[in-house]
Amino acid sequence: MDDENLLSEILLRLPPLPSSLPRASAVCRRWRLLVSDPGFSRRFRIHHRPLEAPNRVPPERFSFEDDGGRRSVILGCRHGLALFFLPSSNQILVWDSVTSDQHRVAVPPEFERDGLQIIIQGAVLRVAAGEVHFRVVLTVVDFEDKRALARVYSSATGIWCCFMGARKNF
Repeated sequence: MDDENLLSEILLRLPPLPSSLPRASAVCRRWRLLVSDPGFSRRFRIHHRPLEAPNRVPPERFSFEDDGGRRSVILGCRHGLALFFLPSSNQILVWDSVTSDQHRVAVPPEFERDGLQIIIQGAVLRVAAGEVHFRVVLTVVDFEDKRALARVYSSATGIWCCFMGARKNF
């Protein structure tokens, strides 16, 4: 096998990622000519089975049950965790996008205000690298009572703590 065929066989086995061939073509002129050859492109497609367009994880991998038909509100994401507010059930949902684990937690009682004008915000974070436990910080602005509240939830203890509140003229 000559050098040209050997190089072709090596490049043929690059992963079928969208970035593989453009990166290989940037190495030098010889590689660019080989990678851009229609015959090589045909062999590359035959060698690699087609991935879901374009090289994506299936959407069902990221799905979770909806909240009784009402829209969920995404509050934030960090460390592979996504935090949602589920208005119809007054819960938050912490969803691990890697393992698909879901943790539903009731919103603290002082945050429950049916029919009143409130704005809720939050953040989620893992306690430490490699840990399964997480913390959630929720804040709410209640325009009727003119106050702002904040609470912290720990999945390790399963309780809300650190109540903080402040009155403000809005």
